[in-house]
Amino acid sequence: MSLRKQSLWSMLPLVVVTFVNVVSVPLFYRYLGAEMYALWFYVLTFTGTFGFMDLGLGVAVGRYMGIALGKGDEQAVREYWGTANVIAIPLLAFMALGFLVIGAWYGPRWFPVAPANVSLLRWSFLSGGLGLFFSYYCQFWLILSQAHLDFRFVGVLRTAMSILQVVPAIPLAWWTRSPLVLITWTTVIAFLQLVVYVWHGRRTYRMGFALGQARRGRALEMAAYTGKTFATLIVNSLLGTVDRIVVGRLAPAADFTYYSICTNAGGRIQGLSQAIMGPVFNNSTRALGDGTRTSLALVYNQTFDFVFPWYLLVSMIVVIWHPVLLHLWLGPELSVHLFPIISPIIVGCCLAAISTISSAQLGSLNRLGAGLVFHIATSLLLVAGVFVGWHWYGVIGVAWGFLLSRIALVVQDLFVIRLVGACGWLAASTWRHFTMQAAVGLALLSTSLIWPRTSFWQLLPAVLHGAVMSAWILRHPIRTVWRKMRTDLSPSHA
Repeated sequence: MSLRKQSLWSMLPLVVVTFVNVVSVPLFYRYLGAEMYALWFYVLTFTGTFGFMDLGLGVAVGRYMGIALGKGDEQAVREYWGTANVIAIPLLAFMALGFLVIGAWYGPRWFPVAPANVSLLRWSFLSGGLGLFFSYYCQFWLILSQAHLDFRFVGVLRTAMSILQVVPAIPLAWWTRSPLVLITWTTVIAFLQLVVYVWHGRRTYRMGFALGQARRGRALEMAAYTGKTFATLIVNSLLGTVDRIVVGRLAPAADFTYYSICTNAGGRIQGLSQAIMGPVFNNSTRALGDGTRTSLALVYNQTFDFVFPWYLLVSMIVVIWHPVLLHLWLGPELSVHLFPIISPIIVGCCLAAISTISSAQLGSLNRLGAGLVFHIATSLLLVAGVFVGWHWYGVIGVAWGFLLSRIALVVQDLFVIRLVGACGWLAASTWRHFTMQAAVGLALLSTSLIWPRTSFWQLLPAVLHGAVMSAWILRHPIRTVWRKMRTDLSPSHA
């Protein structure tokens, strides 16, 4: 399966959940209300600070299994996998316990919830801690499938589970008006997904928990890599969500909700890049395993050329057409509060998504020290931007501080481009895409001289913008399909 097909299979569940999320956000907000919606996101925000809870072991075992598979050493694969399970199961259980204890005790002190909702928040942290264990242990089994390049199975399973998680949650929100019920439902789905992963691993790869294959030597072998990954994760987890933590602490619940809706949308868009991280990371480690290091530049260029035009298009559409799109999505009363903050957050998330390629290759190359430096720089810029932005212009200033902090990730991209000899941001085609998309978008924006920017008539040029640029991005595949159709239908071929 080609790198592009692997990415598309990985992207399928994220595209589906993004679409479902776009539809569900206004419904959840309507059914839960501003205060309960904010409480729900208080728990989700705190969950993000525990992104380090596997200490980086998942990424490490994925890298070492990928290299072993590239060498054809099945015994080493089993030893790495068994060792990871022996360490991960008690570790994740301990971390999940820490999450629910800290959240239940400290959450009501940090987040401004009404006294009547303190008990609800604590029970939500309790359910969220259990779900956190299942979700993170699922990631180990997902990594096992990705190491075997089984992206089709992962894509199908995650798509089904995403739909099963979100769609029934909408009537549950309407019926119960309780974020605790939604968090508990997410926990149930995480457990079900884990069961399917374990069944598939046993049936397809003949890999159970393999606890008897654990080796102390393999743990020591992975220790240094795990430590560097852990340092990166803890920086991302504790400082990467500082914008939401600060807004949750300082802003009223309504402002936190507005900011959360924007970051949730941006997170879904950025989350699509996680689909390319698996193929990039695993194909790069396979290349290192079989000695074809020169293909690293090809992996970077193919992936960048695939994702950059689409993230650029998303950024252009949001920057130019967000008034009418938000008006259509959330209605006039809610959308007006999001107008000033949606654009910088979405553009920042798109830049972070593109940098996923360089992050994945730094991991495969065991250059995690360099990656850690860039992540620390990004986090420090975010901290500075959040506090300066808040004192400058409140939540709007925080949004622009978030965007400016992404500059460090672009520098990371340039570092990896030079390291592997790729093109990426330096390619002429990259800036040709930018010039074309900006020109088309600005030309169509002239319709604001005829209709107000929130008028539904503005959907016509917005759709035209998306359609024209999508056709231009896909011009080569469309031309290939057209030629094949003409060949198949020609009399000589018949």
